[in-house]
Amino acid sequence: MRSLLSLLLLATVAHSAILQPYSLTDDLIQLMSFREQPSNAAFTVCQDIQFQYCQAQFNQFFGMDDMVSWRNGSYIFQTVQNYLMMNVTELVKVCNQRTQFYQCLGASYYSCMNLYTLLNKPQPDFSDTFDYVRTFRGLEGMCVGGFSEVVAQWDCLGTFPTTNAYQNCINNFNQTVAANNFCPAVQQTGVCLNDAYNAACGGPAAGYFGCEMFRITFDNSCWGLRCMVDTY
Repeated sequence: MRSLLSLLLLATVAHSAILQPYSLTDDLIQLMSFREQPSNAAFTVCQDIQFQYCQAQFNQFFGMDDMVSWRNGSYIFQTVQNYLMMNVTELVKVCNQRTQFYQCLGASYYSCMNLYTLLNKPQPDFSDTFDYVRTFRGLEGMCVGGFSEVVAQWDCLGTFPTTNAYQNCINNFNQTVAANNFCPAVQQTGVCLNDAYNAACGGPAAGYFGCEMFRITFDNSCWGLRCMVDTY
């Protein structure tokens, strides 16, 4: 019964998106990974056996095979997205799964969620790896700092990425982002999304949510960028 209900719900929310939909070229993903290279000698190593175990535990809730891993990042991204868009109850359950995954990995969580770490493993696919990392960074932004807002405005925040206003911000990012202005382009897009989410869903918290959900993906490659809560 759960499987049938899930299929029906997935069909109705296929174009909605709490996790923001966009993509990067392989060159920009590689640039991000270089900028995420750990500089701290105390950086905890991501252990493959523990990583695989924790991922398999996470997968069980979503009905994904135990062998699905960061190498299937685009599949994981879309599967998590679909569950988030079922209803607020499922969203809360997904956040609980993210917390358990974080606790399972412990001190190695951030090294396992690092683009540089993953892209230096044998034969990575850049798009899958990027989608994997941004899935969990997006969940962190949503389930921690943005939780109250996403619960209160689940419908508006989820459907907004289907609008022209959202796509205009992303199109502008795609047209302007380059190696020599990578972080400024991220910052500019965050401001664009802040204004667009505010206009659509009511500010100021909606705007902060839209900006932060974009910024947090680039948190390790663009140090110091912040989203601001507008005051009225």
